[in-house]
Amino acid sequence: MKTRQISGIVAGALIGLGACSTNPLAVSGDSSQTVALRVGQQLNLTVGTVGPGLYQTPAIAGRSVTFLGDSVIGPITPAGPRQLFRFMGVAAGASVIVLTHSGNEPTITDTIMVR
Repeated sequence: MKTRQISGIVAGALIGLGACSTNPLAVSGDSSQTVALRVGQQLNLTVGTVGPGLYQTPAIAGRSVTFLGDSVIGPITPAGPRQLFRFMGVAAGASVIVLTHSGNEPTITDTIMVR
């Protein structure tokens, strides 16, 4: 499986954003990353695809986040759909979210740190 890594600088910025707010944290992209949330904070993860297929219901290892749901969001482009996955930080700790695509897009593996 092909997995893309996000740069440490961007990951650090995302961690800082998550630690400063109880508002939903919006993260976009198809790279694997580390994100920080507070208990009770929502994570809105938007991913795009090129070509046929969709990202499937995520697998979650750990108990610090729960999956709230997903939807296809617009605008729909000829390249493919964008999807929104929603999660909630429910307990201090770490969880790993794995999004697997039904076509040829890379697997996304995100680590969520909740405090």
